[in-house]
Amino acid sequence: MGIDSPALTEMMSVLGFDFLLVDLEHGAVTETTLVQHVMAARVPVLARLADSSEVAVKRGADTGVDAIVVPHVQSGAAAADIVRWAKYPPVGGRSLGLSRNTLLGYGLADAMKDAAKPVVIAQIEDAAGVADVASICRTPGIDSVFIGPYDLSASLGEAGNFETGAFLTAVERVVTAAGAQGITVGVFAPTPQAWRRFRDLGCQYVVLSSDSLLLADGARRALDQVRAE
Repeated sequence: MGIDSPALTEMMSVLGFDFLLVDLEHGAVTETTLVQHVMAARVPVLARLADSSEVAVKRGADTGVDAIVVPHVQSGAAAADIVRWAKYPPVGGRSLGLSRNTLLGYGLADAMKDAAKPVVIAQIEDAAGVADVASICRTPGIDSVFIGPYDLSASLGEAGNFETGAFLTAVERVVTAAGAQGITVGVFAPTPQAWRRFRDLGCQYVVLSSDSLLLADGARRALDQVRAE
């Protein structure tokens, strides 16, 4: 979900998707409006943060999202910092605030009981991240990794080409490292066909297409059908 419309998020959430990813990195959603998307959705919400900074991680977690997807995680050290910022003690070192996830303080005690929340997903989308993916996956508190195929393919020298040897080897390294630690691997796929390919490579969940692409494709098909009659 990149269109900043909580009403659209609510509509998409009743269509049968297991979860929705709300995109602050490349979409129009902001930290301010993310809360509205979380409240509107009727399925779990993953928030892809604008960046991997301490402020972005803390503010994302404070909205009450089910999971944060942190872009461009390139090392185990960076992953450890992210966990420390995102999760309450004893899992992490997140500071306490009267934020939405604590019901502005009224639910603070309950929030503190589950220090494993939110789910922290490290996005692997650079050659550097692939090189240190085993360390990233070993980091306590990293719950999943997520492959960003477009940036990863660009980092490997052929943007948008998901069939090069270097790209396929990188995906294999991510899947192997995650499997060794018993954590899941997700991926963005622009089409169902692309998802089937990634699934065969070992990925376990998918962010399928985007709100804007799905809307445009649906409108185009309807228009083509009308004009063909």
